[in-house]
Amino acid sequence: MQKFEGISFLWAVALLALIGLGYGVRAIIGYRQIAKDAEQDYDYKQERGMLDGSLSREGYIKLFKRLHNPRRPAYIALGIFAILILTWPIMGLLSVLLEQLYQLSGRNRVFEPGFLVWQFSIFFGIIFSWTAIAYAIARRYHLLAPGTTKYETEQQIKEEKTGQRDKVVIANDWGIPPFLAIIGFVVFIIFVIWWKLW
Repeated sequence: MQKFEGISFLWAVALLALIGLGYGVRAIIGYRQIAKDAEQDYDYKQERGMLDGSLSREGYIKLFKRLHNPRRPAYIALGIFAILILTWPIMGLLSVLLEQLYQLSGRNRVFEPGFLVWQFSIFFGIIFSWTAIAYAIARRYHLLAPGTTKYETEQQIKEEKTGQRDKVVIANDWGIPPFLAIIGFVVFIIFVIWWKLW
């Protein structure tokens, strides 16, 4: 019978899932509270004549939510659950690729499953995949972030009049960090293969 000492992988997964669930619940509660606050804020400002007539009630509520929704806990929960869900398929894909490398190397013992190069590649492949997932989530978080109150108000008024907002133009968005990381990982694998086979 196998004996586990310390914290096993499944306990770590369960703990990470609980953290993600906590952030998810916090986001859901926050989104509901902001929806209530938006209606109350509109009623308060409407009663006191603090609003111009450019925005409808629905438009103001939509604007308020866009500016004040708790996006951070929602994106953290999304990132945690993306990592939890995608880890097993990524590990399976890495194992298949490393098995093919082992077969292509003529069953060289250096690349034999379970040995150091195999374990090293799995470990850093998983770390790289988690980093890539976190990068994608963080990039989306910042790309979809609301602008200033003035800008968002102008865009909401424009959306109510024309049915569309200005398209956001992102200058110099080449996605270089993940590209360089992928190239670096591929170059490293090629170097290891070349070093061991020739």
